[in-house]
Amino acid sequence: MTDPTSPDIEHLAGDQRTFDQIRADLLSDLLLAADPSAVNGSGLEHVSARIQVTVAASTLIGADDRPAELDGHGPLDPEVARRLAGCNGGWTRLFLTPTGLVRETDSYTPSESMRRYLRARDQHCRFPGCRMPVHRCEIDHNHDHARGGRTHVDNLSHFCRTHHSLKHPDIDDRHRWSARQLPDGTVTWTSPLGRSYADRPQRRVMFV
Repeated sequence: MTDPTSPDIEHLAGDQRTFDQIRADLLSDLLLAADPSAVNGSGLEHVSARIQVTVAASTLIGADDRPAELDGHGPLDPEVARRLAGCNGGWTRLFLTPTGLVRETDSYTPSESMRRYLRARDQHCRFPGCRMPVHRCEIDHNHDHARGGRTHVDNLSHFCRTHHSLKHPDIDDRHRWSARQLPDGTVTWTSPLGRSYADRPQRRVMFV
């Protein structure tokens, strides 16, 4: 049995915090997305913050000085918004219509508001004749994102897994279908034989 008084044993100082203090510190670390360990310093180096700024494109390019909006806070000086946009590489841009509808994002994944719009518009797989409901479909970039296709509602639609795979780039050209969307939401499919088939969205008012 090892002698606890042996000089070969390292004795670490005990934690002087109370149980409630330890619990509060751990909660703070978790809320700040930091690693609760003294090895990583104070933990502030690992804080990950998320902010949302709304600014007109004309303001970002310096054509005007309309105030930006820092969500949850209020107006933001346009020069500060321009500086943030120029220095931070972690922005995800959302492009809105004048009525506030999100039409496009520069990320691969569409925003939740775009998904809501697409679910209401499509209702089912957009392959002609297919009625697989949207909750069992995948959102597809009609013009492949890897080939320059934008994450824009005019380039996105729901396809079931079977029909999604028909246009996959890995399929031989002799068997691959292509899909192209028109501004009115009509999706035109072209078969390997060159024949075209159109699927038009239904006109409706929905509450989702």
